Amino acid sequence: MRRLPALVAALLLPAAQPFLLGTALSTASLLVSEAPAQALSQEAVGKVAKAITVRIEGATQGSGVLVKRDGNRYTVLTAWHVVSGQRPGEELDIYTPDGHRHPVEQGSINRLGEVDMAVLMFSSSTTYEVARVGDEKNVSSGDQVVVAGFPNGSNGQLKLNYGELVANAAVGIDQGYQLLYRNETTAGMSGGVVLTTGGLLVGMHGRGELDEPKSQQSGMVVKTGINQGVPIGYYKQSAAGVTVVASTTQATSADDYLAKAKALLGKKGRQQEVIRLANQVLATRQSVEAYVHRAIAKIDLGDMQGAIADCNQAIAINPKDADVYISRGNAKSALGDKQGAIADLNQAIAINPQYAVAYNNRGAAKNHLGDKQGAIADLNQAIAINPQLAGAYNNRGNAKSALGDKQGAIADYNQSIAINPQLDQAYYNRGVVKNDLGDMQGAIADYNQFLAINPQYASAYYNRANAKIDLGDKQGAIADYNQAIAINPNYVNAYINRGIAKSDLGDKQGAIADYNQALAINSQLADAWGARGLAKSQLGDRLGACEDMRKSASLGSSLAHRFLPQVC
Repeated sequence: MRRLPALVAALLLPAAQPFLLGTALSTASLLVSEAPAQALSQEAVGKVAKAITVRIEGATQGSGVLVKRDGNRYTVLTAWHVVSGQRPGEELDIYTPDGHRHPVEQGSINRLGEVDMAVLMFSSSTTYEVARVGDEKNVSSGDQVVVAGFPNGSNGQLKLNYGELVANAAVGIDQGYQLLYRNETTAGMSGGVVLTTGGLLVGMHGRGELDEPKSQQSGMVVKTGINQGVPIGYYKQSAAGVTVVASTTQATSADDYLAKAKALLGKKGRQQEVIRLANQVLATRQSVEAYVHRAIAKIDLGDMQGAIADCNQAIAINPKDADVYISRGNAKSALGDKQGAIADLNQAIAINPQYAVAYNNRGAAKNHLGDKQGAIADLNQAIAINPQLAGAYNNRGNAKSALGDKQGAIADYNQSIAINPQLDQAYYNRGVVKNDLGDMQGAIADYNQFLAINPQYASAYYNRANAKIDLGDKQGAIADYNQAIAINPNYVNAYINRGIAKSDLGDKQGAIADYNQALAINSQLADAWGARGLAKSQLGDRLGACEDMRKSASLGSSLAHRFLPQVC
């Protein structure tokens, strides 16, 4: 009666020949090309990317780009979040295209204003090519751009992807993320290059399209379809000694509105603002991205039908956009239409057979339909394509747990957390499995981690309370039941279990009050009638106790049949 927990649910290019910057090595070298360069072949662009992109290894892993040489001293541009966790004295290394390791110069890490950009220095007598810095104003929506970086776990292999620029905003965006593009990226590529097809550096990659912390309890990963970068203009401001600021704070174009909407996606309480901004984009031009952003905001607001309608509009514009089928599948899943969700995910996979998120979400839907083996097969495929997809390990853990493989489930939750320590559901689910295995202390530790990330989830307080009951901490359990009820005033099981804890502590009247509350919410709770009958009996109210026990027995409670002769 006490526990009712449930699982919540690279392209390797040949090494480029060193590009000789000239013989005046004591002079600072910063190659700036303001005019648009003619398009190069993909092989030529790949060689440019290979020659200027570096790998950063320290507290976190990321990518960077060689942007300046002054004698033997090189400047690397990267994302601030790649190096912001670095502590004084900790080792931080730059791996250049020739594979050589170079320690970062102590004290050389500097953030550029408030944007997600940083520069750092190293010294080497070897001549390395530096980027030709372009002007982001020369690229616009619809142009091809190239993104390159070193994904985590790639063993130093550079990943390079062509894609389409979606927006180039002039308005200031949080941390400078004003470039939006559809190139595929993975973790570890932050700080990598955003190049034109002419090989000019116009931005720095920083944010991917996945939003796993915001993934629904169904296990469906949210995918925006858009990656974000910071325009190179911010670096040029800093290099020129100018204060790093956005050119304007007032959104005036469809690109501005779209970038602002993207920056607000997933932020609590900002859904209506996302919808307003998407509407402003759509008043100017038809945009798959605006419809998808509006659909995601509507999903957050519970308007699944509205989200599906927006996805339908996006599909009418581009029926080959796999990302839109992901969003529509998420909305259908939230409505309980798992088969409809699977149909959309099938479509996404038909468009892109290497679409890890589609396999992940289809696996989650199959799991909810009871097809655990089918779910695991899909999740295995998702992980094979993208071993850094934390949500897929979490979902596979759910399916393994349902099949009785508790240790296998815990191993998957461990891997999920190792990849993404902020994926709250992995802590919750691991806590449930540890509870099932009798590890109450371990379960409580996981619920603590979950609640530190997501303090407004009633079931986590409820499950933690149950574990505390098993450890004999009834007062601690009551405090957790209080929290669960404060978040969800209709949490009947929390009232029942709080009543049991109060009764065990001798507070029979308090227990009866809790049983009364549970029965006011649902009068068909056999266990609540039986528990109230016992409490009344212990207080000497034999008539009331007998009535409650008979009612409990009529609702099929085995507890009532056991105690009925004693009470009546």
